[in-house]
Amino acid sequence: MDLFGIAKIAFFLFYVYTAGHIVDSMSGPALVGELIAGATLGPHLTGFMPETYQETLSIIGDMGLLVLVFEGGLTMDLKQIREVGVKAFLVAFFGTLFPVLLGWGLLTACGFSSIEAFASGTALSATAIGFALRLLQDLGMQNTPQGQLITAAALIDDVLSLIVLAVVRAAHEQPSAWHFVRPLAASILIFVFGSICCVTVKHLMENKENAKRVEELARWKMQALMGLVAISFSFLAEYIYSTPLLGVFMSGLIFGTMPSTKDMWEQSPLPQHILPWAVRLFFAASVGFSIPVHALFHGPALKFGALLTVAAFVGKLASGVFGATGSDAFLGMTQVGCAMIGRGELGFMMASEARESGLMGDVAFSATVWALVLATIGGPILFQKALRLKSSAGPPAESSPAIYTFFKKYQNKEVEEGFLKGEAS
Repeated sequence: MDLFGIAKIAFFLFYVYTAGHIVDSMSGPALVGELIAGATLGPHLTGFMPETYQETLSIIGDMGLLVLVFEGGLTMDLKQIREVGVKAFLVAFFGTLFPVLLGWGLLTACGFSSIEAFASGTALSATAIGFALRLLQDLGMQNTPQGQLITAAALIDDVLSLIVLAVVRAAHEQPSAWHFVRPLAASILIFVFGSICCVTVKHLMENKENAKRVEELARWKMQALMGLVAISFSFLAEYIYSTPLLGVFMSGLIFGTMPSTKDMWEQSPLPQHILPWAVRLFFAASVGFSIPVHALFHGPALKFGALLTVAAFVGKLASGVFGATGSDAFLGMTQVGCAMIGRGELGFMMASEARESGLMGDVAFSATVWALVLATIGGPILFQKALRLKSSAGPPAESSPAIYTFFKKYQNKEVEEGFLKGEAS
């Protein structure tokens, strides 16, 4: 029995939990503390955790992300998906495009080569869906129209990131055009297949006898079926070069059309006791361990890192314009834009691959890492603040007059006072 290893893991878990609790007590998102805890004990700084333990903890963290995305699909409203689909695609598409163009333009203007600037910009393009889902869940906004728009946009962004990753690899591998088309084609196939399954199951559930059989099914049997279908969809998506996140999301959508499945899920120990710790490990291990902290201490990279940070934030914030909804369009687009800022391990992986293949030098790499780290930490903080603005103003309904008056009071005090008097009367 490796008691020393057990003690290390126990200390790591305690450290991650404490760091998250401290940030949460300061009204910040706990995931930022968990992320910093993982980075400080990870392989690129202290090397506290042995490599074998790092891999195990990262796998558990990835499992937590898959379950979190499955839950996002389970709580999704099919009607809302149809309503926000176009907006979500536009947010994801331009949220991927803008950081690439801004990163390329800024570094090119500073004298970097076009290919180096492009590689840096592509590393800034990927949004981490786990950040958005975690904060939406913490604030109870996952089922709101705005929350479902953000979830759909982050998921589409993940698919587009696969295509961007193929572009980075193509810069030195020179593959065929099919390597670029394949991730998109595979994702469309998974989406169409999952949609057909959703429609079919929903039609079957319209039969009262079928619905009654599902409701009478033992809870453990339904939970086992959920797990089996989710795993099957994730493996299928991975096998055909899509993302497993899309696979588990579609499987969650399928079960969301069945009666009582949401109640069964909420009453199971997985979302109540196991998932919170698995998600903590996703931010601390899967993301935190991947941050190359040593690359931050490259003197000349600081000023270029500041420029790329602007590109990382502004590029994603600008995409929120396409997600503006409700009576307060500015608040809506701010929330959506902030939701897309958070980056994850994919960005660090893309930057590392570009550096190892010779597409990016040390200065550009360090500057890119700075931008990714600041976006990874700052994005969730901004998103949490934006979400709390809306939740503190009143209910999350899109057309709430309370929200309107809350955010317009600084622009026209007399109008607000007249509106409130009318409401009181």
